Amino acid sequence: MKTKPSSMPANGPMDRRSMLKGSALGGALLAGGALDGFFAKAAAAAGAGNDAAPGASQTSSNSAAAETGKPLGEIEQIKLEYVFQIRIDFKERVSFKTPNGRRAYVPAMSGVIEGPRLQGKVVPRSGADYAGNGVLNAHYMLQASDGTMIYIHNTGYLYPMDGKPIDRNDPSWGGDRPFYFRITPYFDTPVGPHDWLTRTVIVGSGKRHANPDYTIFTYYAVL
Repeated sequence: MKTKPSSMPANGPMDRRSMLKGSALGGALLAGGALDGFFAKAAAAAGAGNDAAPGASQTSSNSAAAETGKPLGEIEQIKLEYVFQIRIDFKERVSFKTPNGRRAYVPAMSGVIEGPRLQGKVVPRSGADYAGNGVLNAHYMLQASDGTMIYIHNTGYLYPMDGKPIDRNDPSWGGDRPFYFRITPYFDTPVGPHDWLTRTVIVGSGKRHANPDYTIFTYYAVL
């Protein structure tokens, strides 16, 4: 009994060339020796499609916007509201040189808080400024006029804008000398009338004075 020839080659599935050879289109292409050219054109078309991927135009558009400095969307104007000032009185200043620069330790001796949204005082010796290499890092405790205790962590930058170094062992530095003195404080308070400090972005500036030695910090709420 004759067996029907199998359509599957003995060595496995047919490749594209074999499949096309068995078809009318494939036979015509092979007959004309154009099969390789057919696949080459298909590959070229696929490459051109990849070059024009959907994200390409967006990337080009973003690059153009960056080059021209145009905004990517609406520019929201931020407003600042003055909220209070803190005057911190100092007496001791300890400074020493480290492999990374100079480090200073300046404890808070006393101080007052005045302003439309907070009044009170600085708790004596409740913390200090640990400044070093132009970076401000200070921790203190404040007490509002109603007795509420408030923790403040002042971070920011303090350095002379005239490029001359600070001699922190000289208590007269500051005054009218131009300094970049900008801060971003973090507050922690009990739940109550002052907990707005814990959910408001606040920025500020500082101004150091000598003889007597004190600094005034001015704070603004970002609206």
